[in-house]
Amino acid sequence: MKVLKLIRLLTVLIVTVNFTNAQNNGDTADKKAVITVMKLYKDTLQNLTNEGKFELFTEDSKVFESGGLEVSYAH
Repeated sequence: MKVLKLIRLLTVLIVTVNFTNAQNNGDTADKKAVITVMKLYKDTLQNLTNEGKFELFTEDSKVFESGGLEVSYAH
């Protein structure tokens, strides 16, 4: 009888831990959008041209490089 209660208790604890630690591994729409933009930016840098770079930034974008503000991407 004690063994059955112990098994039942352990089963409940294991199930509880599994449910509380379960994570959603699916990518969210926001994460996919960020990955897409970063890939586009990387591709434009590797092309060594300005083609398509400016479309990835808004007019009020700020660029921080080497610990300092570079004003804007156009700068």
